[in-house]
This record gives sequence, C-alpha cells and structure tokens, in this order.
Amino acid sequence: MAVKKNELVQFTAQLQALKDDIPEIMDEIAVGEGVYAVKQARLICKEDSPDIVNTGDYRRNWKSDRRARRSGKKHIVRFYNPLDYAGHLEHGFRSHFVPGHWEGFTFVYNRDDPEGGMFVGPKGGYVRGHFTMKRAAKRTLDTQRARVARKIDRAIKNRIK
Repeated sequence: MAVKKNELVQFTAQLQALKDDIPEIMDEIAVGEGVYAVKQARLICKEDSPDIVNTGDYRRNWKSDRRARRSGKKHIVRFYNPLDYAGHLEHGFRSHFVPGHWEGFTFVYNRDDPEGGMFVGPKGGYVRGHFTMKRAAKRTLDTQRARVARKIDRAIKNRIK
C-alpha cells in the first residue's frame, strides 16, 4: 500500500492540531466529570429522599466548577453544595432542639416561638451523616476510566479523519 506525500502531510497536520487541542480537550473532560459528579449527588439525594428532603434545596444546590484549574498535570474541578447546612448533612451533627412550629408538612423555624419546636435526633445523641458527596465522588471515580476513554476516543475521531 503506497502512501501519498500529501496524505502524510495532511495526517501530520491533523496530529499537530490534535496535540495543540489537548489542554482544551482535557479541560472539557474534567468539567464533564464535575457535571457527572453533581448528577450522582442529586441522584443519591433522590434515592435518600425520605431522610433528607424537606424543601428539595439540598438536592438542587449541588454545583460544579465551569472551568478546570490546572495543577501540574492534573485538571481539577470542584463539586460542592453551598448551603449552610450541607456540611452537617454530609458529616452528621449532635442532636439538638430547634424552636419553631409546623405549618402543614413544613417546619417553620422561629427563634421566638415559645410553644413549639422539635428535637432533631435522639436526645443526647448524634445524627449520622448521609455522606452524599463522598458517595457521589466514589460513584464517579468507579466509572471514570471507561467514560473518559470514550470521550478521548470521540475527540480523536472528530479531529482526525
């Protein structure tokens, strides 16, 4: 099989273009992994819904960075939940009394409510964390190799024809 010189030159140019695009491709893949982790966290919240959902804010507020940061050869994308109480749901907390009252199926926090309130968790005990972020990160890492390989193969096929 004979290879023509212009075909070889064209292939070499495509390889060089691919090499130049690698940082952009890796950033795109890293951001995609952050989005996947957010989807997994939301799915975990949905599966655990009887335990942790009152308004759905915790599930809806999972976020990931829109751009990857580079640290050496690594591309870093954070995923997080910015709610004040997200850390307590993640890691657990001591039981405590919360002043307020129930309006239908919703508990309304009110510091000045003298009559109402509820105790969260067993008296003098500890409420175990849900570890949503930890579980979402594990699910993402467990399937990451195949997903990233597919994305890299797709990027190569799109650039070299």
